Amino acid sequence: MKRSFLALMALLAFPTLAVFGAVNLDVKEHVLGNGMKILMIPKPGVPRVVCHIYFKVGSINEKPGITGIAHIHEHMMFKGTEMMGVTDFAKDQAIDKQIDEVMDQIYHERYWKAEGGDQAKLADLQKQGDALIASEKPYIIKDDLWTLYMKNGGTALNASTGNENTGYYVTLPSNKVELQMLLESDRMLHAYFREFYSEKDVIMEERRLSENRPGFFFEEQVNAAFYAASPYHWDVVGWMDDIRKITKADLIDFHNRYYVPNNCVAIYVGDIDPAAITAMAEKYFGRIPKGPDLEPIRDGEPPQYSEKRMYGEGPAPTSLQIMFHAPQEGHPDTSALSVLADVLGSGGGGGFRGGMGGGGGTGRLYKILVRDKQLAVNASASSRTQWYVGSFQFSATPRFDKNVQPEDLEKEIWSEIEKIKKDGATPEEIQKAKNRSEAMFVRSLGSTMGLAGRIGRAELNRGWHSIIDDLESVKKVTNDDIKRVAAKYFVKDNSLTTIYKRKMGR
Repeated sequence: MKRSFLALMALLAFPTLAVFGAVNLDVKEHVLGNGMKILMIPKPGVPRVVCHIYFKVGSINEKPGITGIAHIHEHMMFKGTEMMGVTDFAKDQAIDKQIDEVMDQIYHERYWKAEGGDQAKLADLQKQGDALIASEKPYIIKDDLWTLYMKNGGTALNASTGNENTGYYVTLPSNKVELQMLLESDRMLHAYFREFYSEKDVIMEERRLSENRPGFFFEEQVNAAFYAASPYHWDVVGWMDDIRKITKADLIDFHNRYYVPNNCVAIYVGDIDPAAITAMAEKYFGRIPKGPDLEPIRDGEPPQYSEKRMYGEGPAPTSLQIMFHAPQEGHPDTSALSVLADVLGSGGGGGFRGGMGGGGGTGRLYKILVRDKQLAVNASASSRTQWYVGSFQFSATPRFDKNVQPEDLEKEIWSEIEKIKKDGATPEEIQKAKNRSEAMFVRSLGSTMGLAGRIGRAELNRGWHSIIDDLESVKKVTNDDIKRVAAKYFVKDNSLTTIYKRKMGR
């Protein structure tokens, strides 16, 4: 697709773009005066509409001390507003204010004073806080938002927080889209974070459950070592100590900064009339004041300059990982790395978000390490692109019955890397990778929910049309490109190698 055609269409009130082949994207756009973008994809037929809202905020917008706050915010957005989730807002607000005052005293006593503060005083304050929280419960309507959506035919109510974005979802009958706009604009305008302290306990328990998974702490430390300087350094769930110390004031500041109309996009896919959607959006979302202009995050990942290695042991299976820093989403080299990941680890199902690859039975690594030499139980390669940084990863699990060690697999993988640098891939391997890429693209847009998710998230970063540009870039990858990116990125000084060994009795 020619960029000039995109530019021409952008001049129209409702730009319409068609995509090659069997996929047709009839995306119509409207921008409100406050900067909020509305995307619409009419799909006549079934009288249902997938309604998604994506905010350009995730864990990369956090900082040390408040890691995990984007995920906390996602939870808290289901706790109601001034009109939702409460029977008597005035009485609830009065009690909530008292709860905050007591919890602030607990916070200062516990975290600002030496040795955790006066324990007797803390116990007394906690008793007061518990009594106030109990007195608030009669005014709280649990799951009010979900109940109202269900009564109106809503399904698939959910939300998610990632490194770079947060999404809120519901699917409704075509004649109930106005309800979604009323409720979601109310959540943006009047979010009220009742039950904040008890919900933090729920989130900390979620993290504890993750911590019980074998290998969790090692994986967390691997991620922190690989992303040394960028905010990808921590996971979306955040560090436990930060979750424990985040205050309601922190949450309100975060909400007011990022959950604003000029930092989000709403997308509607299904049986819709774009003119009617636009009018409703102006009525409900248009009333929300524009927020501050937000610059992109400043912290990228600096060059590594020296090889990193990590060793761990515990109850998880023995494994090997070799990770390389790669460029961010949209960089010219990402297409060649994506094709290479498919060549080495093709088969699908195991690749990272935003990339290609996997542990299937047709990739080189599987053929060599699992099938031919019978050194590994599995072997994969994957390419991951993110907004500000990227990565390329090799993974393998050795065969214990043949006393194969991770270091043996490491040598084999480096041998294959050197072959790629020298000879690249065969024409057949490259074409198969390109075919799989296009097939995966078509499949990802096959459902209305998948279509809404792919288009909505892409719009936040480089614009929704970038998904088409990326596919076209993959089609142009040559063997010279593959050899060039392998030589450029697959070097020791750009790598982190991790060896984890199962320790018996744990």
